[in-house]
Parts: sequence; structure tokens; C-alpha cells
Amino acid sequence: MDIKRIEAFFFEAMQEGWATPAKKMPIAGLPGAKSIPFKKGDLSLLDYYLVNPDNQSSYGTTVIWLAEKPVWVMHYGGFYSKSVIPFLKRALQHTYSRTNFIGGRGPEEYREVGNNLIYQNKPNYTEFGFACFSGREVVFSTEDLNATLGEHRYFGGMF
Repeated sequence: MDIKRIEAFFFEAMQEGWATPAKKMPIAGLPGAKSIPFKKGDLSLLDYYLVNPDNQSSYGTTVIWLAEKPVWVMHYGGFYSKSVIPFLKRALQHTYSRTNFIGGRGPEEYREVGNNLIYQNKPNYTEFGFACFSGREVVFSTEDLNATLGEHRYFGGMF
């Protein structure tokens, strides 16, 4: 299996995924679930997630199939305040557009001029990278470094 090909496909799909204005599709039988499918040749990706509107908790999974066989997966979950979602999307796109795998999420740190938000990603580095990873991302404000405005823990890798 060509892991570099699958990783390149991951970035191509994610540049068209959740962090963009791409249309999110409902999933029959899973109330509240949304999905973003992407397919190219014999590779396909489905990123799907659920959000609890009462407490902003969110959990999801991203799966890549090669010739209809699952070959890679990432699970993520936690919560994000609605107010930081646009900033989170920009942080993720920052990394995806550079095809830099940092646990499948955003950069180790992301800030914007004139914005008081900070995104931090703390992957648990291993020698396996795309093949086996885990970590935690968080968004907080420079006005109160102790107040987390959102976080996700994530893990995944090759089958």
C-alpha cells in the first residue's frame, strides 16, 4: 500500500472538506450527523461528525478507503464554542493547504494579526506519523489564557 499516495489524497480531500464552505450532507438514520464525502479514482474519503447543540460537544471520524477497503481513520472529539469555529477552520486550512501532517489537524500554533485567539495543536509525535498518531488541539483567548474556548482530542492511523 502506498502510504504517501493516501496521505496526499487526505490533504486534497481536506482542502475541499469541513474547513471550507463545502456542502455538508445529512446521514440517514443518524439524526444531527453531517458528512463531507470526497472521491477521486479508487480512493474515497468520508468525514462525518455530530454536534450536540445544547452543549457544543462534537465528535467525528474521517475514513479513507482504497478500492472500497478502509485503509486509514482519524477520530476526533471534544467541544468548540460557535464563536471560534471560523477561526478553527482557518487554522486547519492553514495546515491542509501546506500539506503538512500534524496529527491531521492544524499547525502547532496559529495566530492572526488583530485577533485575540490562539490555536495550539499538541500531537504525540511518534516515528509513524500519518500511520499512527494522537494529540490534542485547543483554542483560547489571549485575554484569558486559562479559559479554553474549544478543544478536540484526536487519534488514528493506517489499518
